[in-house]
Amino acid sequence: MKKTLVALAVAAVAATSANAAVVYNQDGTKVDVGGQVRLILSKDKNERADLKYGSSRIHAKVNQDLGDGYSALGHLEIGLKGDQDNVTVRRVYAGFAKEGIGQLTFGRQLSNLDDSGLSDFTYDLGGINLTMTEGNKVARFRSAEFAGLELGLDYFFGENDKNEYNHGAGFGTSLFYTAEVANNTTLQVNAGFSQVKVKKGSFDLSEYNLASVDYEAHKLNAFIVGAKLTTGPFAFAVDYSQQKASNNQVGIGFKLPHDDGLIAFPINKLQQLEVGAKYSYLENASVYGEYIYRKATISSDDPKVKVNEFILGTDYKFAKNVITYFEAGTAKAKFDGESARDHKLRVGLRVLF
Repeated sequence: MKKTLVALAVAAVAATSANAAVVYNQDGTKVDVGGQVRLILSKDKNERADLKYGSSRIHAKVNQDLGDGYSALGHLEIGLKGDQDNVTVRRVYAGFAKEGIGQLTFGRQLSNLDDSGLSDFTYDLGGINLTMTEGNKVARFRSAEFAGLELGLDYFFGENDKNEYNHGAGFGTSLFYTAEVANNTTLQVNAGFSQVKVKKGSFDLSEYNLASVDYEAHKLNAFIVGAKLTTGPFAFAVDYSQQKASNNQVGIGFKLPHDDGLIAFPINKLQQLEVGAKYSYLENASVYGEYIYRKATISSDDPKVKVNEFILGTDYKFAKNVITYFEAGTAKAKFDGESARDHKLRVGLRVLF
């Protein structure tokens, strides 16, 4: 078991740092630079084919050995975020680490909850994690692995003005477990919870409907649980995630298929289930599929919005740092006796350096 856990840890590190170039390594100080160029050719229902830049980025990492197993670290990452064309600071954080204890960092970064989902094998179209996966002001602690277990704790800082509602303040907890259950077979079980404060505001329903819906200050509670079984070239996983606004507020923006395209829908509660499977038929190529079920609740007396979604994809690596993929997804939404469909296609290229 210990060898399997070590191998998984090494693979995780290699996935994020194998292509980075070490530009300085002397007197206990190590600096590496790396990044990704992401190009996506996308085609959605009611839209023309479009070429997007994905979330291309470049980063610099610094690690300073302090002795006795202690180290200091810093990370700066700039690039594009989502469909935005402007370059922005995606990540900037720093902190300390201690061998056998864990790592504590502060700044604009991903939370531990971003690692909680297990069933998403896609590059673009999948994923159901409804917890708080990132923030501009996050204190994050990730414990070292012990007997296959890791613990994650996050605190999200809110508004600094005492006269304003503490929007964005909250916390998150995560648990990760990995075990070798048989020869060449690994089981992973993850769980996470987050609670974040939201100030009063309003939702614009869509560009097709200019009406808006107001909501009062509330808290967003969310959790995710998942399991993944990997045996040889096969991987199977399932996740369940739920998000609910307190005080019966419709504080969650849910996008669902409509005849005119995706529309925003204000809801009180969202439940999502994702089942994924992947088969690596070559060392550098795989096929994968996802099924996603979503159920949105406006209030206890209103009809539920239900969405069934299917995704198929395949990828091929020309080299360890050059990845191409193709994904296709279709979704059908039902609400109050009516239904609508949505279709998506993605062709992507990623070059890691």
